[in-house]
Amino acid sequence: MTAADTPPLAAFTRELYRLDDLELGPIGADVDALAAGVAAIDPWAANGISAEAMRERMVRPWPATFRFALRLDGRLAGYLALRHPFMRGPYIETIALFPAAQRRGLARRVVDWMAREVADEGANIWLCVTDWNAAARAAYAALGFVEIGPAPDLVVPGQTEIFLRKILASPPLG
Repeated sequence: MTAADTPPLAAFTRELYRLDDLELGPIGADVDALAAGVAAIDPWAANGISAEAMRERMVRPWPATFRFALRLDGRLAGYLALRHPFMRGPYIETIALFPAAQRRGLARRVVDWMAREVADEGANIWLCVTDWNAAARAAYAALGFVEIGPAPDLVVPGQTEIFLRKILASPPLG
C-alpha cells in the first residue's frame, strides 16, 4: 500500500497539530496548570468552577471527546475540548484562552483548523455560550457563529446558555 492509498486519519485523532506558532497537543503533565488557568477565567470563575473540578473534567474519559492543550510559542495558552461526531460536525465543549493569548486571532485559527479537519464529513461547528458573556458572544459572531436558541438551566440553575452554529456546508440533497 502506498501513501496515496492510505486513508486519512479520522478527524481530531492525531496527538499533535501544528498551526504555525500554535500547537494543539496532549495535556500531559500540564493538566494542573491548565485546570487552574481555566478555572481563573470567566465563565468558569463566575460559575465557581474550581481548579479541581476543571481538572476532573479534563481527565475524565468520555467517548468521542478530544482534548488539547493549546501552546503558543511553546507556552500554555489555553485549552480545547471538543466532541465529534455531533450533529454533522464537531461540538466545542470548552475553548478557553488565557488572558495573554486573547485577542490574537487564536480562536479563529482553532475554528478554521476544525473546519479543515471535518471538510469531507461535517457541515457544522457547534458550541454554547453563557448568555451574560457579551464578549464571547461577540467573538463567536465575528467567527461566523449564529445564535440558534436558548438553553436555560443547562449548566447552572437560573443561567441560560445560548446554542450556536457555524455552517460549513449545506446539507446534501436527497
